[in-house]
Order: sequence, then structure tokens, then C-alpha cells
Amino acid sequence: MSDFVVPSSVHVTRGERGDMVLLNAHTGQWHLLNETGRVVFDELRRTGDLGCAVTALEERFPAVDADALRVDVDRLVTDLVERDLLRLARHAGGVSVALPERQDVSAGPGSRALAVGCLLVAVVLLRLPLRASIAVVLRLKRNLVRRPATVTEGLAVLELAHAMSRWFPGRMACMELSLTTVLMGAARRQGLEWCFGHSRDPLTFHSWVESGGVVVQRGDDEPVADTYQRVLAV
Repeated sequence: MSDFVVPSSVHVTRGERGDMVLLNAHTGQWHLLNETGRVVFDELRRTGDLGCAVTALEERFPAVDADALRVDVDRLVTDLVERDLLRLARHAGGVSVALPERQDVSAGPGSRALAVGCLLVAVVLLRLPLRASIAVVLRLKRNLVRRPATVTEGLAVLELAHAMSRWFPGRMACMELSLTTVLMGAARRQGLEWCFGHSRDPLTFHSWVESGGVVVQRGDDEPVADTYQRVLAV
């Protein structure tokens, strides 16, 4: 009986170094699993059984403590579920997966309307050359912002941006979400930084939000501080 299923929106390709690249066609986000993660994902894709995935890893790494392997598999599966790369099968109600706690993103109609409006503005701005988008953001912040946002305020806005983005049928990745969050902060008179950076190996690019130099991110977001070097903050 399967515990997990891989959504049809997830497309998989094997890398040359034993790793695996995943594309979530629903979110437009790319994900990279190292060889260990690939072993677990392959087994879950083949059998859907969490126990089989743990066994496959134990057989591949017999010298590693079995309890430590199980903890690592639980953490990986939690991340995969949070990124919608893996889903609980409907009959798998007894499977325990430790999902991180989320902040309450309930909001009144006014906040939801503001989030949707900022999302649409962000999508339009990102169709312009980046320099034009940055110029608009700087002008909006200069005219609207009255004080810096706290990290808590920034996280609340980011959660709302994520919640409202789920209905959007187009691309909704780091650029769209980070810009929407910054625009919502400005509309609330709170200043957030729109940041751009890159990692070195492999060379990838990312956009995120900071508050006073502190990264604003949810528990299941891609790590920023240890992965990306900031190049620009707007």
C-alpha cells in the first residue's frame, strides 16, 4: 500500500553525477537532489512506501547509523511534501510526517484584495526590463514607506503573498513572490528590501526579501544565507 505519490506536475531528469533535477511545472521551480536524495525519491516514486525508501538507503550506506538515516529521510520527505514534489496518498492517514508549523495567514477581504492587486502589479512589472522594475519599486518605496518593516511583519506579508499566489495560473517563483511581498510591504507603509543573488556551485540565481539585512523566509523556503551571495538590494 503506497504512502506517497509523485504529482503529475513533477518532471524528473537524472544528472551526470548521480544526482536528480526536478521541475515542478505547477510552481515553475527547479529543485536539485543529491545522490542520497535521489535514492530516496526513486524508491518513493517506484513503490510509494516510506519503509522501502529507508531500507534502500540503509543498504546503500550500511556503515551509517540506521536511526540517523531515518531522521534524514523524514526531513527530506517533509521538504518534498512542502514543495509539492511529493504528496501523501489519500489512504495514508496513519503516516506521520513532521510538517513545520505555519503562521496563521488568515486575513480579511481588504488584505486579500491588496495581496492580489500587488501580485498582479508584480507580474506586469516583471514583463518590463529589470532596470525599469527596480526604478518603479524605488519610487514606490520612496513615496509610500514610512518605516522599516520588522522581520515578523515581513514574514506575515510573505505568507499572505504565498497564500494568494496559489490561484494564479502563470509562473509564480522567487521573482514574483519576492516582488509581491515588497510591494505589499510598501502599500502598508513598511519597507522591505528586494534582493538578488547567486550561488556558485552550481551557478544559480535567486531573489528574496530582507528586513534590515535579515532574510525573511518561511521554514520550508530554500535556504538563502548559506547558499546565495547577495549582489543587489533594492
